[in-house]
Amino acid sequence: MNETNLDELENIERRQNFRIDMERELVNISWHDNEGQAHKLQCSCEDFSKGGLRIEHDYAIAVDTIVEFKFQADHPESRYIPAKVVRCIELKNGKFSLGFKMA
Repeated sequence: MNETNLDELENIERRQNFRIDMERELVNISWHDNEGQAHKLQCSCEDFSKGGLRIEHDYAIAVDTIVEFKFQADHPESRYIPAKVVRCIELKNGKFSLGFKMA
């Protein structure tokens, strides 16, 4: 294995080490859209890492929107965590993959 391939492998492994498998973990989210309308719903978290997370949802949320996430909402010490939409991609199944960066 040459040095370039080793560097790529180390980068892939480093990224995997920082990820937490959150597949199908329900999370409460809330945000205000561009028109000021408040939204609050529950969806599944697909990925969670130190710097951000990804969800799949039925609706698009505009890039740069600040969204508050609440994991384990029924836990008494659960708090909202703000994050900013950095990516919103429509999937083949009609849902949207939304990427967030922790604020």
